[in-house]
Amino acid sequence: MDQRTLLAITLSFILLVVYQTLTEIYFPPPAPQVTAQQKPEEPKADSGKKTDATETAKPPALVSAPPPAAATSPVPETTFAFKNDLIEGRIFNTGARIADLQFLQYPDKLPPDGKPIAFLHAQGPHLFFEESGYLGEVGLMLPNRNTPWQAQGNNQLQPGSPLLLTWDNGQGLRFEKQFAMEKGSYLISVTDRVVNQSGKAVTLHHFSHFVRNEPRPEGQQAMAPADFQGPMGYLDGMRVTHAYEDLRKGDQRLSAQDGWAGFSDKYFLAAIIPDQPGTGKKIYFDFDDPTHRVGVVTGKQELDNSARLEKTTRLYIGPKALRTLEAMNLKLERSIDYGWFHFLAEPLVKLLLYFNAVLHNYGLAIILLTVIIKLLFYPLATKSYRSMNAMKKLAPKMEELKKLYAHDKALMQQETMKLYQENKVNPLGGCLPILVQIPVFFALYKVLLLSVEMRQAPFFLWVRDLSEMDPYYVLPLLMGASMFVQTKLNPAPADPVQAKVMLFLPVIFTFMFLTFPSGLVLYWLVNNILSIAQQGYIMKQEG
Repeated sequence: MDQRTLLAITLSFILLVVYQTLTEIYFPPPAPQVTAQQKPEEPKADSGKKTDATETAKPPALVSAPPPAAATSPVPETTFAFKNDLIEGRIFNTGARIADLQFLQYPDKLPPDGKPIAFLHAQGPHLFFEESGYLGEVGLMLPNRNTPWQAQGNNQLQPGSPLLLTWDNGQGLRFEKQFAMEKGSYLISVTDRVVNQSGKAVTLHHFSHFVRNEPRPEGQQAMAPADFQGPMGYLDGMRVTHAYEDLRKGDQRLSAQDGWAGFSDKYFLAAIIPDQPGTGKKIYFDFDDPTHRVGVVTGKQELDNSARLEKTTRLYIGPKALRTLEAMNLKLERSIDYGWFHFLAEPLVKLLLYFNAVLHNYGLAIILLTVIIKLLFYPLATKSYRSMNAMKKLAPKMEELKKLYAHDKALMQQETMKLYQENKVNPLGGCLPILVQIPVFFALYKVLLLSVEMRQAPFFLWVRDLSEMDPYYVLPLLMGASMFVQTKLNPAPADPVQAKVMLFLPVIFTFMFLTFPSGLVLYWLVNNILSIAQQGYIMKQEG
């Protein structure tokens, strides 16, 4: 890249970081359709009042009714295994919770030391699980987080072979919970049924939510602000985010007809997708010290005697892989946001995925994508380089003008402009190409930074993970050397201070890129090499 490009991108980078930081602090995104409600108290068992779950929109941590005697007495903890080719885990009989899940295709470390990433956890600092069920009027015996469920038939969940759990409240209500999954899918379907043989009608609300401890930040590479990580959703066509620290100040309630809600990490997503789109639902984002909850509760429904109620919820617990998410047609791909230049980033990531499918190497895919981007901007870059080359030729004459009119800056500027006109040189000729390339640069930057497809993707030899820094700093050093060559090819700035800055800029960028993901450094290195070749060719043509 030329001097103007480097300066422009550096300034743009700083401005972007400052802007996003100030925006997050002073102008957080408003949540749509937030219902202004106070956090309700837990319903009292002896109050004699009915509680409308659509008014509170918040299932209590343990279902409002007191647990049955069987649930409070010690019961053996048993689990039911589930597995397909992508995920495996356990469902716990107490509460029928999905509280253990691993990603079989995503190891936590590079081979041979890597083990499948554990995403959901039953206990400990990484507590993260899913539960669902029904809410009802006070005094109604309902299953809760301590309820011991019994398996009927299969004791494990497999593709095409559901797992059915049951519990009877002893008052005429029989509850069933069926889990189902398919091969090659990160979706788990959970169906909650209740059959009423109590002799009277009951009012129920269905809920489903994820409960999670706020994840501890891990060591990260130097980078620009990444995508949002935390409680989020895509509701009625709008992306909704609530930072963990914001929820500690107050719970949030939303109304929505359609969409999903859950927890989003950098590379992985846990989302609840309710069935029956178009029906009113309440979405809640809660903090129940020390855990956070994100879930959905439906409106009340009267269940007559001898009637049956059934609600199905789909859970996506998997990677934020663009093609995987788009293929489900559930708008889960909106969990990925590439920022201001999302409209540019999306086609770039699709090109990157296509090239990798052909080349079977993301490093080569990055190189090919960089070449294509360079070809697209070849005419603009050529114009910029020719302008700089012309400026370089005029440098001796400009130095003469500086000496001749050292004490008359106005006249010096007048004579300088005259010199430009006589030689048909536009000193701003390289600005437009730079302005056009900056959005593409930032879009590609976000693509390489956020794409789970890049995680643990090898290039060659020592570069075994393009999402991590180069362990031996070879790529950053080569990138710095290429920047130094570019600096020598470009005309020296007239301002001595700026000239010193330009000479020192390769060193600054080299240190910056030492901890950047290898894929980003590779892109910049290849782009620099192509720029040097193009600039050298133009200089040779014009003598």
